[in-house]
Amino acid sequence: MTQLKSRLMTFLMFLVPLLMAPGYANAQQPSETEIKEMIQEQFERMYQKGVDDLENRIVVTGGVKPFAVVTDTGDKTKTIRIKQIEEMPADVALEVLRRSLIALVKKGKIGATAVFYTTANPNKESEADRVLVVEMEHIFGPTLAQLVPFTIDEGKALFGEQVVVEMENKIFNINVDEEPAE
Repeated sequence: MTQLKSRLMTFLMFLVPLLMAPGYANAQQPSETEIKEMIQEQFERMYQKGVDDLENRIVVTGGVKPFAVVTDTGDKTKTIRIKQIEEMPADVALEVLRRSLIALVKKGKIGATAVFYTTANPNKESEADRVLVVEMEHIFGPTLAQLVPFTIDEGKALFGEQVVVEMENKIFNINVDEEPAE
């Protein structure tokens, strides 16, 4: 897992230029620089908390059911697990988690999310059979996903090269007055 933690630094090196892109922060009261620093700090805390939380689970089970780490409006980071998700198929569990996070956003309870889950690796040429996905979104705009291929070999997780990509909003793309689309 230290291999995954070291990837955090690579991930963060990608995050800084992304946050510097025009249009990600509205420079009103705090400054644009302060907002970008806050977003980066929140993403770092959520990512670290999530990695710490899945460290043992990923080796024991070969994957993890979807869970989230959020930063609330008081700048506190906490893990959100839905007990019933453990019994659901992975795609249904992911949808239930996203809808739950959307409900919290509508109530004004959270400002940033990191959704963690594992899935089969779609790249059939890869030696890794699974992928750890971390989808990170912030109310101020930045959205990105980190994809890390991995395999479990003799009780150890072996991680491949991560890929960080921008993604569409899945949690913060809502109109507060509307229900999510079916």
